[in-house]
Amino acid sequence: MRIECPGNVRLQDHLLGQGIHILTACGGRGNCGKCAVKVVEGTAAINTMDRLWFTEAQLAEGMRLGCQVYAKGPLVVEIGD
Repeated sequence: MRIECPGNVRLQDHLLGQGIHILTACGGRGNCGKCAVKVVEGTAAINTMDRLWFTEAQLAEGMRLGCQVYAKGPLVVEIGD
């Protein structure tokens, strides 16, 4: 599923506001890795928790932890299978 996210918002908050729930067994701390999303348009910064869960190749493809993404600008992400 592709989801558009406006800028200046935390991705997880936007998804919840749209009635879309991503797995966050760790409560959004980035410890479980279950909330993986793929950024397909726009840019999401890579943080320390992303580096723990994803390879450099996956990061280059846009993989991020959905609970950790803060959209500074508009994004389009893929969630789920």
